[in-house]
Amino acid sequence: MRRASRKHGAKRHIKRYVPLFKILVFLSLIGGIGWGIDKAVPHQHLPWRALDADRPVGLATKTQLFRVQLSPSQTCVNLALAAQDLSSVPADPKNVKDSPCGWGVARVHYGSGAVPLSPGEATMQCPLSLGSYIWSREIDTHAQKYLGADLSKIVHAGTYSCRRQRGNGSGAWSEHAFANAFDVTGFMLSDGRVISVLKDWDGDKDRRKFLRAVRDSACDIFRVTLSPDFNAAHKDHFHVDMGPSTSCR
Repeated sequence: MRRASRKHGAKRHIKRYVPLFKILVFLSLIGGIGWGIDKAVPHQHLPWRALDADRPVGLATKTQLFRVQLSPSQTCVNLALAAQDLSSVPADPKNVKDSPCGWGVARVHYGSGAVPLSPGEATMQCPLSLGSYIWSREIDTHAQKYLGADLSKIVHAGTYSCRRQRGNGSGAWSEHAFANAFDVTGFMLSDGRVISVLKDWDGDKDRRKFLRAVRDSACDIFRVTLSPDFNAAHKDHFHVDMGPSTSCR
């Protein structure tokens, strides 16, 4: 009788641990799958991996860049210093009296060694600088694909302007007020051609395809991308920014 009781007690004891065993097996399987994914899937497609600014744009690039934006500023500075061809230096802090305009930590962004900015450098918040660096390689790829030439310069209309959003009745401050937005008006190619957002958005077929591919690639990097498709105020430039909202137009 005692043996039967002990045997029954042992079975109950084992049953108590069966659910825990199943949980451990399940977690092990999930961990194994996660490890396999981490090894097999390219870095830029995994949102939990840190941003590598020298990798191609992937499914998780935008998320990785946004995580940089939410991290301490030194994280972005370290990534900027590690980027192989990014040309930038620290910008002096800027504060504007009686307004929220300016920045604490920013970079003077010259472009890359291969693709500088024209007519010259622009001061940007550090995550915007990283995004612009990544975008320049995507633009170069599209230039080769659609126009048969390398990208030689990015033509821009600046980043910083202490102003509110235009056409917004709320009176919200523009991301330009914080050097957190970048306006690009065109692109110079290695064969001397200049592709203009204003002149070529509805122009030659290949130029149209190029500009739309450039816009679409920006949407995979920046929080906000606005093109001539958005409104008349953007008929002559692409606006990209790392503000709190999201839009791809």
